[in-house]
Amino acid sequence: MSRNRGFTLTELLVVIAIIAILAAILFPILGKAKLMALRAQCASNLRQFGDAFSMYEQDWEGYWPAPGGLVGDRSYWSQTGSGGLELYINQRGVSSIWCCPVLKDWHGLYAPRTYSMNSYLRSPPDVEYPTCCSLLCGAWVENIEEPACTVLLYEGMHLEGGFRDSLDYIYRCANWSRVQGYSEGVVHIVNSGKPWHGLVNNYLYCDGHVKARPPGPKTKGTLSTWHEMREWYVSKRYFVSRYGEEP
Repeated sequence: MSRNRGFTLTELLVVIAIIAILAAILFPILGKAKLMALRAQCASNLRQFGDAFSMYEQDWEGYWPAPGGLVGDRSYWSQTGSGGLELYINQRGVSSIWCCPVLKDWHGLYAPRTYSMNSYLRSPPDVEYPTCCSLLCGAWVENIEEPACTVLLYEGMHLEGGFRDSLDYIYRCANWSRVQGYSEGVVHIVNSGKPWHGLVNNYLYCDGHVKARPPGPKTKGTLSTWHEMREWYVSKRYFVSRYGEEP
């Protein structure tokens, strides 16, 4: 009579070891694939914003909405109600295109949003905070000297309990100093030293293209590198007059 033969202990250990090796190989690959998928969805969100800015420009004789404004103004780009881009992107929520898909939860006084606008895109352009707060008209698109090299929207730093008692908040506008991952140790910031997509953030440029790249590192004070800062200024000639030629 034949007898059914079971696995020996050695064979069972070999099978377990093989499974463990395969898992160790596949899990990082699957994790990277998921990260890439989220980054691609985020880039798609930003391209839709590029289309919305283009439609706004056509309706407003070549002007974009302002990066920011005073309470009650209807000219700045991101707000609930009838101002800014609300008529062009009529949706809100964590799962909407206003938010990078990496964001899974939001508890704040204001509608969730992970993207911020380049604060220098005003009329007149390249005005620093806080003087810029009184400039409620966005940039005239014809004044942007190098659209393909000028940041429009970026992935903003995620504050936690740092603005008007809001549990979650991301600045409506700023420059390189408020990009997620720009600098570690910022008060009230959630993982300030970590970009939204591992080592990179997505950036929407004024010509409508999206680029994934690391945020510019901090150098001294609030300054970043020469190449990083140049991408934020509307007038590259003004930037050179302020910071000098390429080092």
